[in-house]
Amino acid sequence: MKALLVGCTKDQIVGAQQEPFIYNQRLLRSQLDLKVQHIQVETFAEIREVCKKNDSDLVFLLPDWRETAENAEKIIKAVREDNPSRKLIFVDPFAQTSSNYFHLLPYVDCLLKRQRMKDLSEYKRQFIGGSMFTDFVAKQSGFDLNGWSVSSEIPEGYEHRIASGWNLGTARRFLKVLRGPVFWPKRRQVKDIDVFCRLSLGTKQKQEWYCQYRIAAVEALKTLESDYKLAASARFNEDGLIPRRQYLRETKSSRIVFSPFGWGENCWRDFEALCYDCLLVKPSMSHIDTQPNIFIEGETYVPVRWDFADLAEKCRYYLEHPEEAARIVANARRVYTAYFEQGEFVKTIKQLIKE
Repeated sequence: MKALLVGCTKDQIVGAQQEPFIYNQRLLRSQLDLKVQHIQVETFAEIREVCKKNDSDLVFLLPDWRETAENAEKIIKAVREDNPSRKLIFVDPFAQTSSNYFHLLPYVDCLLKRQRMKDLSEYKRQFIGGSMFTDFVAKQSGFDLNGWSVSSEIPEGYEHRIASGWNLGTARRFLKVLRGPVFWPKRRQVKDIDVFCRLSLGTKQKQEWYCQYRIAAVEALKTLESDYKLAASARFNEDGLIPRRQYLRETKSSRIVFSPFGWGENCWRDFEALCYDCLLVKPSMSHIDTQPNIFIEGETYVPVRWDFADLAEKCRYYLEHPEEAARIVANARRVYTAYFEQGEFVKTIKQLIKE
């Protein structure tokens, strides 16, 4: 069987979603008899032209999020009509559980989300901004999103085509750290920072809807300053962000990494925390279905309330009970590593082929 992976894969995030196909190519071929071809294009129109000339049995579409919903529907409908029997998998580019492209569901066999609502009936609800999180921020802080939204109506009866794919945790750079050299278990990073939370707020001129939420996260943590060492800040781009090297050094040196939501619920920071043996503390992810699933409450991460009311209390507890923190860190590392060792990505592709 031949598969085509086509789209805007030069984007950092979309590129990360392409990487599992690359480092699993031998397994895909040996276990599924699947050969994957990669073609980089920028637009939906270019995607159609590539698909017209390609005879693959299965096509993974990785579009850029910037194109209009109207143009997306026009092109994807045409791609379907060009070859009605070919299986089309749309890999949604949006970080949110929601999407601007749900109206494409009748034309594709499956729409994959990096993170999906666990309860599909939730997609029938009307959320401010399109998602449960944006709705929470708007209502809690009284913030006016001024019509900003990532949302689209799901055609009746097509909810079942929204599926969980694979998240940013499958990026090759994380796999390299998890596997590491054979002497990795003997290496001990000095943990001289108690809580890490370095956050970007974007630009002052165009403050995004999550800006005040992230500032509130840092303010909640600062109540710990008198007793613990923090590496916590929320900065606008104009004020200068900490260098990437410092960011990683501080992460590795931290006992706890607090990772609030941003554009979406999960992000790079979640997996960085696990890679460097930090306790991940995060707003509750109980509504999310995602893979690798490192979000098992009390087992692989510590959930806190979305309004941060218990954030300082929970950080203090685990800093004062290091043996419990170590248990969760070890569980998280084991669960994350098992995703790769058990070939879960290949299993996901196998299921997509069968459906």
